[in-house]
Amino acid sequence: MQIEIRSQKDCHTSTWAGGETTELWIWPQNGDYSSRNFQARISSATVRLQESDFTSLPGVVRYITPLKGKFTLSHPDGKSVSMLPSDEPYRFDGGIATHCSGTATDLNLMLKGVDGNMTMLRGRQTFNAGICCVYPLKGASVTLNGKSLNMRSGDIAVIRIKPDEQAIIETIEAIVCTVLV
Repeated sequence: MQIEIRSQKDCHTSTWAGGETTELWIWPQNGDYSSRNFQARISSATVRLQESDFTSLPGVVRYITPLKGKFTLSHPDGKSVSMLPSDEPYRFDGGIATHCSGTATDLNLMLKGVDGNMTMLRGRQTFNAGICCVYPLKGASVTLNGKSLNMRSGDIAVIRIKPDEQAIIETIEAIVCTVLV
């Protein structure tokens, strides 16, 4: 099992019309979001405009949840979802038009051609082969197989789990992104 703790302050941040986006992790490691050459990407965005539209990403499955603030996402088919921090992440097709009302800081998972998931973890869960990324909330501590991970607010743990291994993760509250590669 390989474990990497990535500090948000060491990650690349870019500016867009409505705020900033920090890329916390991308797969493969030499992937590039701007050219859409990636299979998985985790980012945190700050949305400063009260009204904004998401970038269309055909072929990408997206998950999102607010870390601070609140927002409502709506699609042309009339479906909309209002979200607050600690809500279960929302899954949607990145290729459909998505309008955002509200200001927030959020966490995003994008999947392109691979399976994965984004969930809230409160307590203990076992994860199997693949990549498991853990983003603790509200300064919560995280243990992996009974050992504490040394993480600060804004850090993300990237855990590569081999097929013959298991990762038992325990925390008060964290967002967990899994990617099956």
